[in-house]
This record gives sequence, structure tokens and C-alpha cells, in this order.
Amino acid sequence: MKNILIGLALLVVTLSFTTENGKLSGLVTYKDSYESSNQADAGGEIYAISQADARSAQYGDVAKVIGRFMMSKSDYSQAVFNTVDPGRVKQAQDYFDTVSEITAKYITRFKKLPAVARASANGKGNYTLNLMPGKYYVLFISGTVKSDNSVESKGNVDIKVIDVKPAGETMLDEIFKIHENFSLMFLTGRYLQGC
Repeated sequence: MKNILIGLALLVVTLSFTTENGKLSGLVTYKDSYESSNQADAGGEIYAISQADARSAQYGDVAKVIGRFMMSKSDYSQAVFNTVDPGRVKQAQDYFDTVSEITAKYITRFKKLPAVARASANGKGNYTLNLMPGKYYVLFISGTVKSDNSVESKGNVDIKVIDVKPAGETMLDEIFKIHENFSLMFLTGRYLQGC
């Protein structure tokens, strides 16, 4: 009888620590400013890491690093289109190049972390990852939309934070936008904000 009670207690403890994986799914697309609908971003890359694993691997600031890059990209774009002073444009270019190099190295190391889950968008732009429940950083790299900097020469980037629920499906879509700054400025008569 004692062995049965111990066996039942072990079973209850084991089952209480077992959590069912959740599923993170979504659609990765891109939007051209000249097209009316989104197109599938086939070959887009998706990388997910739990916030706890990111902190333990000293990558807990991944959202800040990507955010700083995006702000720098926006600032550089505004400097180019708002400034006629070649010195200020050169200064903005140098700063953006430095931030791009640092961010590119950071992303390269991030993608190689053992705790990172990886997926690719299929021909229709769909992806799926099976993950333990919890909060995740999700890094998207476009398979189609590219920019002229060291971070985005192989695909533009974006990062999001999502809470993956147990035993269910969590949806997270990504839309990359193709901007033609000169054309949009000419057509709208105003400067673009953001990146």
C-alpha cells in the first residue's frame, strides 16, 4: 500500500510540472506602396526566444538593440531628406553605419543561440513554431524586402514580444513595407516619419 501511495504521489508531482506546448503561428507578408494587397514573404525567417532564456544568455536587451537600430534608421532617413548640409548628412551616415555594424553582429550571434527556435515562412507566408508557454521575443527577417545597410542587406528586420499560451495557438503576423522615400515625398509633399 505504501508503494502505491508513493507511486501516486510521484505521478501527481510529475503531471503538475508537465505543461503542454503552445503553438505560435502567423503570416509574414510585405506591402509595396504601389500594390493594393499584401504579398506572401516566402523565405522570411522567424526566430523566437523566451524572455527568461534571453536574460540568462545575456540577450535580454534584444528588443532595445533592434529598437535602437530602427530609431537610428529613421533619424538617418530624416537627416538625408531634411538637411542640405553635407556635414550633418555625413555625421548621420557615420552614426547609422556604426549602429548597423553593431546590430548586425548582435543579430548574427543571437540567431546562433541554442535556446532560439527557428522557422521559415513557406510559399504562402505561413509559419509555425511549437514553444513552451511564456513570453517570447520574436525576430522577423524578411525574405523579400531588403535595405542598403549591414543589418538588412539580406532582409529587413522587426521584433515583437508575444505571450504564448499553453495548449493553444497564438497568432502573430508580420507585414514588411517597401518605402520609396523620394516618390512618397514628391507625391505627398511631406516628410516621412518612422522607418
